[in-house]
Order: sequence, then C-alpha cells, then structure tokens
Amino acid sequence: MKIFLMLLTLVFCAGTQAQADFKFESKSLAETIKLDYQSFYQSDRLWRAAKVYSVGAVMANTNIDTEFHSWHQDTLHSDTSDDIASVAKLFGEKMILVPVAMAATSWQLKEADSALGQWGEKTMRSYLVGGPAMYAVQLLTGGSRPKDEYQNAHWRPFNDDNGVSGHSFVGAVPFLTLAKMPGLSQNQRYLAYFASTLSAWSRINDDAHYLSQAMLGWYMAWESVDAVHGNGDTGSWYSFEPYAFGDGVGISVSMSW
Repeated sequence: MKIFLMLLTLVFCAGTQAQADFKFESKSLAETIKLDYQSFYQSDRLWRAAKVYSVGAVMANTNIDTEFHSWHQDTLHSDTSDDIASVAKLFGEKMILVPVAMAATSWQLKEADSALGQWGEKTMRSYLVGGPAMYAVQLLTGGSRPKDEYQNAHWRPFNDDNGVSGHSFVGAVPFLTLAKMPGLSQNQRYLAYFASTLSAWSRINDDAHYLSQAMLGWYMAWESVDAVHGNGDTGSWYSFEPYAFGDGVGISVSMSW
C-alpha cells in the first residue's frame, strides 16, 4: 500500500509541477473527442498496430508465451513479487483509476489552467478513445488466461475475452499521460514510464495473463495516450515507440531537432 500511495503522490505532485500547455475550453467536448478518434484511427497508427499485433499473434500462437510464463513463475515468482503485484494491480482497476481521473479533471472547474486537471482530462480522453478498441480486440483475439480452461495463449476469436489485458491498459494510461506532461524532469519521466508497466507485469505474476496479453494491453494504452497527446499538442523532441525485431520486441527512441 505504501508503493500505491507513493505512485499516486508522483501523479499528483508531478502533475501539479507540470505547466499547462493548452486550454480545453477552446473547443467543445464532443469536438475534442471526435478529433481524438480521428488521431487514433489514422492509417499510419493502424498500420503500426497491425505490425505490433502480428508480433503478439506469433507470441500467443507459438510456445513463446507459455515458455516465458513458465520461466517467470519458476524463477521470478515469490512472496515478495506477490506483495508488489498486489499493489501494482490496483492501478489497473478501472473502478479506482476512472474516478481518480474524473476527480482530477474536475479540478479545471476551479482552476482552468490546472496541470492536475489537464492530466485527469487527458487520462479520461485516453480511456474514452482506447476503451472501445480494447474491448473489440479482446473479443477478436479470444485468448484465455494461463489458469483458464485451455491453458495456453492461442487466439480463438470470440471464444474468450482475455487476449489483451484490460488491467495493463487501465494501469498504463495515467502514467503514460503523466510522462508526456511538460515541465517534468527526466528522472520523473523515466519513473512514470516504468510505473506504466507495473500493472501489466502484475498480471503475469498473478497467473492472470500471458506476456503477449500484458504487452498488447500496454501498447493499446500507448497508442491511446499518443493520439490524445497529438491532438493539438506540441510533441517533445524525443519519443518512445514499441519496436519489433527478429524474434524479440523492445522500445525504440526517436529524436528530432
């Protein structure tokens, strides 16, 4: 619980420190969300998603997921990891994070340029733009949990709804949003990026999702936040993107000047 409170403190303190970068009232809510969807469903983003999901398909429908899962449970799983995961999982609970984001958003009613309010607003917009897509791909992949009936990660469209981790998505969005807020130090950004992966990892540790399922949930959060951040905002001089190479996956860093 101490870790949970510390990370919440990171969100609120860093969000307060960050400088506001645009005024939400400049356009209506409906128009803003419409533009978010247009950004989310751009052809280059869909093409990138197709490549990332092809990597996930290979992981799920070969022995990569099951081998990694067995290795993690045999090597890394412990009472300590269970304690950490029990806290990290809380950040993936939509019944907790959605109200927190809504409460933060409402802060703009008191202070229009509130960085905390804009963090909450962008977090909620990311949930709204990515949520329907998340539900769709969960059904389309149809993967099952490690502890479920099929005992593997194979995709069986419309047979189940665990092919993409919802906890990974919900838990990553607030911290990826925070990482894109201006005014943070490099260390704060790195900590936010790291924190965005904790809910995803907790699901692997808890025998609730395979690696590909946790990875794809995090990836959906990344694209949702990136779509919202790119809607009328000025990007930073660097960016992180999921990257597939050979038989592995990683994160690429791109810089522009």
